Amino acid sequence: MSAKPKFYVVWKGRRPGIFTTWEECEAQVKGFEGEGGKVTKVITEKREIPAQVVLVAVGVRPEVELAKAAGLELGETGAIKVDERLRTSDPNIYAGGDCAESTNIVTGRKAWVPLGSTANRHGRVIGDNITGHPTTFPGIVGTGIMRTLGTNVGVTGITETQAKKLGLEVITCISPSGDKSHFYPGGKNITIKLVAEKSSGKLLGAQIVGPGDVARRIDAVASSLTLKATIDDLGDADLAYAPPFGSAIEAVNHAANILRNKRDGLANAVGPAQFYEVLAGPGQDFVVLDIRQPGELKTSGKVDDARMVNLPLEELRARMGELPKGKKLLIVCGLGSRAYEAQRFLQAAGFDAAFVEGGWNVLSRFK
Repeated sequence: MSAKPKFYVVWKGRRPGIFTTWEECEAQVKGFEGEGGKVTKVITEKREIPAQVVLVAVGVRPEVELAKAAGLELGETGAIKVDERLRTSDPNIYAGGDCAESTNIVTGRKAWVPLGSTANRHGRVIGDNITGHPTTFPGIVGTGIMRTLGTNVGVTGITETQAKKLGLEVITCISPSGDKSHFYPGGKNITIKLVAEKSSGKLLGAQIVGPGDVARRIDAVASSLTLKATIDDLGDADLAYAPPFGSAIEAVNHAANILRNKRDGLANAVGPAQFYEVLAGPGQDFVVLDIRQPGELKTSGKVDDARMVNLPLEELRARMGELPKGKKLLIVCGLGSRAYEAQRFLQAAGFDAAFVEGGWNVLSRFK
């Protein structure tokens, strides 16, 4: 590739003393070192970085040389410009698949997302049109899914960063859950991040990760995006329920409900990255209130900070007088649901309280 390769890394552990931003680590990769067929170090123009796993993502470009030679117009993404029927600037030539642009339904802008699923849908539209059945291509929402190292990763719509670059004010949530009912054997975890426009509640995108069933949930959000749904629509969606397949309040319903609670001023949340930034910041006068049972802390781990106080939720109402009203309370539980409950009644009692989204389930991954 002619473009300068870039390397980005976030240290294992976004906590005090081991916090590194993406911008600080951008550098050209010079090489790798390893032993026994396994990578042990990345050599960049700035430093040497110990590593156990290296993910190389160099990107792809549309192959448009034939289109250029034919005098066809290229679009703003560098792919071939087409209209709603996938006709190029020469109406007798159609283009589809990885060389052609699409329209992003969420943003209304041109997008280039080279996927086999999009190519096949393009093919149907082109086939209809060239055989005399006028058909239009509605666009894409950019849905993709992959599996790596035992973890499923799904994405649809646009991310929080992309939305902000477009000038949108957003609300987001991070919602961990199981892919089956909690009492059903064999369940695996998933974590959902939803992004929506704050003013309208319009759903903008989702990212879902975990060893559990990501595909079902990302497809539900993708369908909602295609229909230009709001977080209320997604929260009210009548999704399938049986214990082997999910909870009575489905995982994406629950995530949408969190966003509704935020929008309506009920949920006061702090994200996991923001939580560790606050922990590392100077002059922070607050209490980390962990409301899990002591046994949970021993089994799963806890926030390693002198400002951490363990006061189980079951005892909190009776013992809230032990908490200082002059300090902000950052409330931690396992998944975030109990911490939200605590935030609600502590605020009603006059405390400055916020719950940590995702709970220890997510915080521990930043550790």
